[in-house]
Amino acid sequence: MNLKFISSVVHPKDGPANGLPEFAFIGRSNVGKSSLINMIAGRRNLAKTSSSPGKTRTINHYLEEEMRCYIVDLPGYGYAKLSKVEKAKLEPIINMYILKSPALRCTFVLIDARHEPLSQDAEFMSWMIRNNRPFVILFTKTDKLSNAEQRNLQPKYVKGIQRFIPRFVPEMITTSSTTRQGREEIESLIKEMMLT
Repeated sequence: MNLKFISSVVHPKDGPANGLPEFAFIGRSNVGKSSLINMIAGRRNLAKTSSSPGKTRTINHYLEEEMRCYIVDLPGYGYAKLSKVEKAKLEPIINMYILKSPALRCTFVLIDARHEPLSQDAEFMSWMIRNNRPFVILFTKTDKLSNAEQRNLQPKYVKGIQRFIPRFVPEMITTSSTTRQGREEIESLIKEMMLT
């Protein structure tokens, strides 16, 4: 993907108004979101990475110039190190963007492949399901798993997440910003969704 930074806004209404399709990326703090965006862009420092989780506080738009769509970097949920006041400010921004943005085609929910299904992830996915918002799970950091763990990752996660959301079988892609795993699958899926 050929991504170009366009804008960083604190309110959804201030984002690009040209109606191009948007594909949002979101996940818990420290899930590797910025690194994944850099990986699919083929650029090391496009999205700013940090050793301190929860640094993304704005809605950041990146234009994919060839496909004519936006990759949107949303603030994370979970925010372990944020105050209640900061959390209260960010949650309405995320909710408003996901529920009200007419250009949003799909949200990619990033999950650290090393962890068991977490209640915060399940709560967010349940909220997406209740509001009929399409999403795809992207497992990050899969290079840190053994080959056997990678093979069992998706069925194991489905079994675990169904403890929170019965009968739920999400669409899933395994990725790694280190090995570039999943890059072509994400791009192909975005192209496919732009045709529907």
